[in-house]
Amino acid sequence: MKIIVLSLLCVVSLSCAAQKQGSVETNRDGSLSLFDGKLEQNTIYVTRDGNMGIGKKKPSDKLEVNGQIHAKSVKVDLKEWADIVFDNDYKLLSLREIERYIEKHNHLPEIPSENEVIKEGINLGEMNRLLLKKVEELTLHLIKKEKQLDALQNDLNQLKQEVHKVTSH
Repeated sequence: MKIIVLSLLCVVSLSCAAQKQGSVETNRDGSLSLFDGKLEQNTIYVTRDGNMGIGKKKPSDKLEVNGQIHAKSVKVDLKEWADIVFDNDYKLLSLREIERYIEKHNHLPEIPSENEVIKEGINLGEMNRLLLKKVEELTLHLIKKEKQLDALQNDLNQLKQEVHKVTSH
């Protein structure tokens, strides 16, 4: 929401400055072009339905930027988070199941493939949620492996004591 408000403030201030310089143009479709440098990548567009494109003539989202965005912070609102992994009824795939999936699909379960990312891009909020989910799943696997290792170490120590008792008599 902050980004949209700041973007709109930016558009209003740029629009005012552009009007003073005579570089605001109303297009045939009712959209506005600000700072039209005769190149699409040098122009800010505002559509009739309130979408803004920076270097993008027909934006389909509230803000589309054809270029790099630099910000100190970006906030993404999500409807769910990855902590479902810690629910008692969550089905954690075994490492063998994950291995078989990777061998077959060449990527982790639930994570988009390279082709999907290249074709569709990624939603940063959703990708952060998925990556955290994978970190949490790995953490659960490590905890399980540590418990198995501790049990094996205890078994080994008991066997060593028994061997020591038998060999010392």
